[in-house]
Amino acid sequence: MAVAKKKTAAKRGPKPKTAEKKTPAKRGPKPKTAAAKTADKKTPAKRGPKPGSKRTVVKSAVVVEENKVVEAAKKSVERTDAALAKAEEALTKANDKKAAAAKKAQATKTATAKRQLDTARAAVEKASAAVTEAKAASKTAKFELKVAEIQASVDANAAKSAAKVAEYAASLEAKKAADLAKALAAYEAKWLVSRAKSDKKKVSAFAKKEEAKGKVFGRKVRTKISALKQQQATKAKPATKGKRRGRKPAAAKASS
Repeated sequence: MAVAKKKTAAKRGPKPKTAEKKTPAKRGPKPKTAAAKTADKKTPAKRGPKPGSKRTVVKSAVVVEENKVVEAAKKSVERTDAALAKAEEALTKANDKKAAAAKKAQATKTATAKRQLDTARAAVEKASAAVTEAKAASKTAKFELKVAEIQASVDANAAKSAAKVAEYAASLEAKKAADLAKALAAYEAKWLVSRAKSDKKKVSAFAKKEEAKGKVFGRKVRTKISALKQQQATKAKPATKGKRRGRKPAAAKASS
């Protein structure tokens, strides 16, 4: 058998280069329009008032929240009123059934009709008792609501009083510096007047002492001057000539 020749695979040339995808060039920012430029300009921030430029006004904000007890009491009244309305409606229906049963029993006079009438009467009694109970509960709830509202008014009044006290304290605190300056100025003026009077008296007394000392010193000086004058006068007087005692001179002796 002839061996089949293997087909040699044809050599393939290089694959053609695919066209390279061009990446889009990055665009720069678009030039801003005049409107955008004006929008970019920052508006200057508003500055608040300088401290001390305006007097701070103390405002009282008394916010009295409704008492939780009052809210609970109101809800209780709503519940009891709803229960009372329901009980009264049930009593009305029971009375209607009782009236129908009585009419039927009178007309037929059967045992079944009589039992239905008895059942209707019992239902009326039960509904009536439920109405009485609901009325009592409603009355109690309304009383509790009234008490809660009175207590809430007391609490609100206390809160208002506390707010007024706080407001008054704040107003005094705000005026403290001015009142202190005023008091210090008044005290300073009063003190200066008193000190001037006191200083005047002290100066007058001191002047009198100094004047007395000056008089004493003057007397001493005058006495000293007088003594010096006397001493000078004594020195200025000429000396008196007296007879000389003793032996005669030698020339006198020779002549004799």
